[in-house]
Amino acid sequence: MEPLELFKALIDLDSMKRYVITENLRRAIRENSCSMRSMSQQLGFTVKNMLSNQSINEHHWQKLRDFLELDNLQLKPFEHDYAKNLGIHSFSQPIKNVKKSEDLAEFIGILLGDGCLCRNCIYVACDKRWNNYIEYLKVLFTQLFGVDFKVKIHPTKNVVYLYYYSKKLMEILLNLELERGDKIINNLGIPSWIKENPSFAKRCIRGLIDTDGNVHFCTRERRHYVGFTNLNKQLFQDFKDVTLQLGYSFAKANPRNVCLYRKDQVAHFIQTIQPRKAIRAGLLPRQ
Repeated sequence: MEPLELFKALIDLDSMKRYVITENLRRAIRENSCSMRSMSQQLGFTVKNMLSNQSINEHHWQKLRDFLELDNLQLKPFEHDYAKNLGIHSFSQPIKNVKKSEDLAEFIGILLGDGCLCRNCIYVACDKRWNNYIEYLKVLFTQLFGVDFKVKIHPTKNVVYLYYYSKKLMEILLNLELERGDKIINNLGIPSWIKENPSFAKRCIRGLIDTDGNVHFCTRERRHYVGFTNLNKQLFQDFKDVTLQLGYSFAKANPRNVCLYRKDQVAHFIQTIQPRKAIRAGLLPRQ
C-alpha cells in the first residue's frame, strides 16, 4: 500500500541510536563562545535542550561534537524505552500471553501485507477512508495482545497508521517467524506454523486479501474476481502455494499479480475465507 519510508519519516528521530548526555558535554556547551541561539541556528536544532535532556540522537550528537571539537569525548549508548516517549498520558502496558490462533494468523497476514516491524514499533498502514476496517483492526489487536493501537494520520495522504511501541510485543512477533525491517529485502513469507494448519492458513489469506488483495467486478464479463498483488517473491509464492492447498487455482496475471477467475471458486473463496473487502463490495452481509 504505502512504502516503509512514509512511516519511518514520522518516527525517524525516535528510531535513531541515542547517547547519554554527560556533564562534560553540558559544560562544553555552556563554555562555548557562541550563544546557544547562534549554535542552534547553525546546527539546526535547539542546543539549549541538551542542558536538560537525558539523551541526544546520533545525528545531533555528530553535528554538536564536530562544532564543539569534542573528538575525545565519548558518550555511552542510551537504553531507549519508546513507549515512554508517547507522553504523560501513555505508559507501557503488559502484553497478554499470546497463543497461536486463527485470529493471530489473520493478524500476521495483515502485517505481511500492509504492516511492518520497525525497531521496537509495530505498525499497519490503512486507507483512512475505510473506517470499518480500521475499527476492526483496533478490536483485533486489543483482543490479541491486551493493548490498544495508537493512531497517526498522514498529513497529505489517505493513510492512517495504527502503531504500538513495545519491546515485549516485538519479541513475541519475532518468535512467530517475522522479521524487522523491509519485507521485500528480507524476502519474508508466510510463517511455517500457519502454512501447516489449514484453519490458520485461511485466516492468514484473509488478512493478505484485505491488505494487498482485491475483490473487483469485471464489467465486461459481469462477475467478480479475487486478486492479489505483491512485490515480495517469497510471499507471492507462498500465497499461490497456500491457496492451491486450500483448493483455489489463482492464475498468474503478471509477475506480481495473481487472480482467481473461476466463478465457482470465486464464490467458494468469498464464502469460506470471507475477506472484508467482499463485505465492502456488497458480496457478504455486514458483520
